[in-house]
Amino acid sequence: MHTTNQINDFHQVFERANLELHPDSPMPIYYQLSRLFIKLIQDGLFEPGTRFPTEESIAAYYQVSRPTANKAMHILLEEGWVTRDKQDKRSGTFVKEKPYVSLGFLSAGMSFKDQFPPDVPIRSENIWVRRESATTKAAKMLGLQEGDQIIHMRRLRFAYDQPIMVCDSQLSDARFPGLDPSDFANNSLYATLRQRYDCSIIRSERYAEAVEAVDPDVVELLDVHPFTSMMMITGVSYSSEDEPIDFFQTYLQPGVSLKSTIHR
Repeated sequence: MHTTNQINDFHQVFERANLELHPDSPMPIYYQLSRLFIKLIQDGLFEPGTRFPTEESIAAYYQVSRPTANKAMHILLEEGWVTRDKQDKRSGTFVKEKPYVSLGFLSAGMSFKDQFPPDVPIRSENIWVRRESATTKAAKMLGLQEGDQIIHMRRLRFAYDQPIMVCDSQLSDARFPGLDPSDFANNSLYATLRQRYDCSIIRSERYAEAVEAVDPDVVELLDVHPFTSMMMITGVSYSSEDEPIDFFQTYLQPGVSLKSTIHR
């Protein structure tokens, strides 16, 4: 049984995520709920080992029936996102650790423009840049403390004047003071970091997984239906001093293919 404080904490997580159900969608509400919860887990708002909200609290917050919440939870259990177990003498539903399979994708180039031949017309559009507190996951990826100030930016990438990916980058605000969207309006982010802050990105660890479009911003920018299946690339880019610089998430337009070259 959850305490009142725990239920309030769950509601704060739901409100912070700002993810919506779409009653008019042909996709069942219970399946939509399961996709929203997976997004919360992927974003680190529910960490591995932590207790997951009860069906009662889910039903109350989203104003759905208990059977609907129950079906959503069964999907999470079947797909291995949560487990019903006892941990430290506590019983309940807990978030499981999800294994990642490393994927070397595209070319060895770190910059967006490096992924395309010179004759391909590409461009980027800055959607927003925010100063905000680092989440637990972002802090872990960037070697910071939870709550430290970060720069969170979202860009829309185009090739042949078609939107092909939404790219989120999170960087330490203390490491790059004064960084502004105008700094890389005509230059790449990594080129700006190199020229202005003497920070060269030399490697990037990337992981790929299939997700569904639940972020309303991503849905609108890529002009897809809510819960459309797509590929998400997550990773961290490192400097020549092996310092984590950029914690990024990239959502690929359905139909965009990846190329990987492996040398022996």
